[in-house]
Amino acid sequence: MFRLFEFDDLPPPDIVWFERMWLGTLALSVIITVTMFDWSTGHVGRLGAACLTCIRFGGTFTLMFLCTRLRSNLARWFIAVPFNMVIVAYDLIRLPEMLERDPIIWFVAARLLLTLAATAMLFTPRSRAWFARRPPPEFAEVQ
Repeated sequence: MFRLFEFDDLPPPDIVWFERMWLGTLALSVIITVTMFDWSTGHVGRLGAACLTCIRFGGTFTLMFLCTRLRSNLARWFIAVPFNMVIVAYDLIRLPEMLERDPIIWFVAARLLLTLAATAMLFTPRSRAWFARRPPPEFAEVQ
């Protein structure tokens, strides 16, 4: 019944690190969302901000799930290009308001770095081999 929540075979450490870092970005995103919720409600109203927040967090978790549990190459590339571009664009739109709230910019910077590091874990030689369902390259087995 819960087969979808289990791995087919054990993923390489890079995928495990991706998942941990991705969950870390979600935790930072919660802090950012809570502190910037008034900005969001000012632009799209309470209901709109709540719906967009649910969609954003649900989509982020779904992309992680598709990558780590279902080995979706499409989700991996979706994270790498359009998802990261949307995150950067969204942060740039809110940049003036975030700069006024001094500590929040540090959370945004940490989330951005963690997001990029997590994305890089999806494209290591071991990760690429795992997504392709091939054995890992010889040099990747040394840990």
